[in-house]
Amino acid sequence: MRLSRKLASLGVTAAATAGLVIGAAPQSNADAALTCPDTQTYCMVFYYNTGQAGSRTVFRGFDHYSLNGYTFLSTGAGKGQAVKNNAASALNLAPYNLVIYYNSNLAGACDALDEFGSAHQLKNTYNNNASFGYGRYDGNCYKF
Repeated sequence: MRLSRKLASLGVTAAATAGLVIGAAPQSNADAALTCPDTQTYCMVFYYNTGQAGSRTVFRGFDHYSLNGYTFLSTGAGKGQAVKNNAASALNLAPYNLVIYYNSNLAGACDALDEFGSAHQLKNTYNNNASFGYGRYDGNCYKF
């Protein structure tokens, strides 16, 4: 009886610990803010309006598999609106090419920006943007 209780207790503890580890795993290694610090290599900006106008959000870090849950942060048209499926233009502040995707998980139609490049008005992902990644080359993307 004592042995089975100890084993059961260990099983519950192991399951709880595994749940904490799995639950703590990040969805991506990017975050959102209003600025890009000089120490950050990977930064890009989504704008609510064409021509890098309206509210903006700066994403810091490498690939971001879903823009779900992020909003436009700065003042201007679109502030507080969802970034996912609402960005009209973008700016790549990194020394690596950037690909913006129509779907989450870096899939679907895409727009490609060169290192430090910009898109005055997104083409394939205009108001239909769900993820982005750096250092990717896809011949099917619209290239700015």
